[in-house]
Amino acid sequence: MTNNTKLAAIAMLGLIGVAGCNDFLKGGELTTDPNRPVVATLNQRFQGIESNIWALLGSDPPRTTGILVQQFFGAQSQYQALQTAYTVDPNTTNGLHAGLYASGGLVDIAALKSEAAEKGDSIYLGIAQVQEGLLMGTGADIFGDLVYKEALAGTPNPVLDDQLSVYDSVQNVLSAAIVNLASTPSPTNAGPGSGDLVYGGDPALWTALAHTLKARFYMHTAEVRPDAYAQALLQVPNGISSADGDFVGAFTQSTNEQNFYYQFNFTAGRAGYVTPNPTFVSLLKSRNDPRLTTYFAINSAGVATNLSAERLAPDFRQPYVTADENTLIWAEAAYRTGDFGTALAKLNEERANNGLPAETVSGFQLLNEILLEQYIADFQVGIEPFNLYKRTCTPNLVPTVAGQKIPRRLFYDTSEQQTDTNIPQAGQGVNGFANKNDPANATSDGTGAVCLGQ
Repeated sequence: MTNNTKLAAIAMLGLIGVAGCNDFLKGGELTTDPNRPVVATLNQRFQGIESNIWALLGSDPPRTTGILVQQFFGAQSQYQALQTAYTVDPNTTNGLHAGLYASGGLVDIAALKSEAAEKGDSIYLGIAQVQEGLLMGTGADIFGDLVYKEALAGTPNPVLDDQLSVYDSVQNVLSAAIVNLASTPSPTNAGPGSGDLVYGGDPALWTALAHTLKARFYMHTAEVRPDAYAQALLQVPNGISSADGDFVGAFTQSTNEQNFYYQFNFTAGRAGYVTPNPTFVSLLKSRNDPRLTTYFAINSAGVATNLSAERLAPDFRQPYVTADENTLIWAEAAYRTGDFGTALAKLNEERANNGLPAETVSGFQLLNEILLEQYIADFQVGIEPFNLYKRTCTPNLVPTVAGQKIPRRLFYDTSEQQTDTNIPQAGQGVNGFANKNDPANATSDGTGAVCLGQ
């Protein structure tokens, strides 16, 4: 099997989603899938996991949440309903929840960890643990409470773990990953090598990713756990420090191996369904931000019509966790803990990296600039602009649907409600219409004005 064969098998998840989870990871096609070898090598399993994570971070979740936070505009089909009526229901996730567990998800990560441990390959084990942390942390971002501790137990109706408990488990698995990745390489402790389509199996790059992810998920809890800002601040010095270390989708020009945005626009013939949001475009123009033409194609009338040719290229290596994200987390966490000099320095470091002049702001204006810079720099970086907005109400968005608030979570798939009676109906249960880590903001963190959308 070539490096990209597994990517080709998984890539269409970006277009059609994944099937509902059957008995939570055991039985049926999970164990008799005719398209998957009965015994897979570590690298084959690893590549399936890697590409499944790309689907989670690069297909419908960022399109859907990008519409909610007004970076994209829903122009046709279900995206138009999302734009004009905030239509969010269990069908919105399109099998996304099951993708956390089934082929390429937690069931394969558990198998990969077990096989790596049996072979004494601590580096491979550490890399698998980073993948687990990224997968389940993102799942908690989207859905809140998740089946995690009982996910592989094979018990009927497994219990949902509290969202904050899931984040704690994610932090533990990422910490374990960092320890394992620090083990001494040897012929039997070498990781995936060239089978890793992003980092070539480099433990140092995976370690930096783990630190940035720890900082990311600490930030996601900071609205209800203020000490998390200090915890994030401890991670960022060892996080991703340059674009060479960005975690990206290693897409190619080959059929079914292309960037998900290319597939959506061209393979699936859905060009025009999701377009640039004029509000976001206006923000970039008002700030003379050179990323305007990096992100979007601009016609002769100055209108953004689609993603840029670079970002729509089939082999565009879409970033999902970046050095810019790490630097801006550093800036915000420093500000929140009273180190305003470092906050400004890190903001200007990121701005310089993107061709922008240095800022001289202070006080509330400094925090606002850091948050707006995150909103802009994290465009298409998974669902990070959505997570930022939920936590800070920045930018202070005006809802596009009169009389409604901006939705702050997505719902479990209908199929999950049918296979686990612990899964609540949409809008019900302890999470309801917002997750525990995202209570409504009374004011916008960036401006202090009344929060309009929550």
